[in-house]
Amino acid sequence: MPASRQRFALLGAVLSSLIVSTAPVAAGMSMTLVGSLQPWPNGNWSNVAIDAQRHVAYLGSFDTQGVAVIDVSDPAKPVLTDTLSTEIVPGTPSDSADVDVQGHYLAVSHQSFEGGFSGVSIYDIGTDPFHPALYNRIASAPVHTAQLDPEVDSGRPYVYMNGAESDLFVTIADIDTGVILSQYGSIEGIGCVPSDEDCQTFNFAHDAHIQRHPDSGRVLDYVAFWDSGLRIVDVTDPAAPVEVGAFDYDAPTDGKCCAHDAKPTPSGDWTYLEDEKGVGDPGGVHILDTSTCDGLSYCTPQEVGFWSVQGHQVDAAAVHGFNGYFRHEHPGHGPFGAFVRQFFNYDAHNLDRRGENELLVANYTMGIRLIDTSDKSNPVESAFFLPNGSRADACRQRECFISRQRMVWGAYFGTDGRIYASDMVLGLYVVQP
Repeated sequence: MPASRQRFALLGAVLSSLIVSTAPVAAGMSMTLVGSLQPWPNGNWSNVAIDAQRHVAYLGSFDTQGVAVIDVSDPAKPVLTDTLSTEIVPGTPSDSADVDVQGHYLAVSHQSFEGGFSGVSIYDIGTDPFHPALYNRIASAPVHTAQLDPEVDSGRPYVYMNGAESDLFVTIADIDTGVILSQYGSIEGIGCVPSDEDCQTFNFAHDAHIQRHPDSGRVLDYVAFWDSGLRIVDVTDPAAPVEVGAFDYDAPTDGKCCAHDAKPTPSGDWTYLEDEKGVGDPGGVHILDTSTCDGLSYCTPQEVGFWSVQGHQVDAAAVHGFNGYFRHEHPGHGPFGAFVRQFFNYDAHNLDRRGENELLVANYTMGIRLIDTSDKSNPVESAFFLPNGSRADACRQRECFISRQRMVWGAYFGTDGRIYASDMVLGLYVVQP
């Protein structure tokens, strides 16, 4: 795969300035809209983290306008209660492309723009979740996504920071002290040269999921490592991470590329691995058998099934470049401006899972897709939801000429039975499946 295509695939995670259609909100196959909120005009939102028990959602931005703190006590009428600024270095804001909630903490990832802060901000949400208190700030290389340890409240106060394009590593830090404990990267990316048979030069940790394996008790990080595929890393000792398994991509020779997100099922027996390609055939979700991957010995997952949205074979035929509508010219907009052509239309994006047999896919312009994976070799779409919005509310200047309908970034199961999703232009919306 040409390097240009790979690099434009990365930009699916950072695509900005998109357009909304004039159609009303539409529901399909038993999903209905409950409520929605655009926290402020001209937003360019990214991921969402939901704490349904505390009735609060945190919506990041892929521009410099900060994190929206939203009261969802009445999910039909979400209310903005606070905004967490990302202007950490005065005069040079950063983004907040990813947010994660575990226990009493919120993590916000930061990539710098023109000298801004890079790293993560950790907030305490235990006392007042609607007005989080800054707990610590940890500087590092640019961080596109970050995960808190699921046991952050019970003896594992760690955050896992996944580097942006310029950084190949996952960096593990102690949120209490701010000390960086370790880094790890794919063996295909560290120290290799392009002439090496297994070298993947476009290689970085994009997104991941951490969980303790129910059988072995090992804490495993399932990392979508772009052109290195899935890497399973034992982080039981966060100071000494060890790779214990891999579903390897041999990009470009095997046609696989752009591993973007990974979600194991609670048993660890299955893992969903999603690709985001942006150009050519749309990225979908590999269903992997990881039943031998308990961290006690090295494993090689096997693919048993695959899902992608039906009826759309091509995202875009070629890369055409940018229109030059950049952040420093228009501060309310994302870092790369709008594309001259439409990319990332039909790619799967962020994933969530519930139990062993339900997969939730944020599918960019194709909205939310709920997949029944009871038969892992034959996953079946069971419901979908297509959000739309008012062009008057969301259309912005020359981006109006690039007619995007919607761009769903993330969709997650809430413990209250609802689905909470983020759209890059529409903001937050709540759906009843």
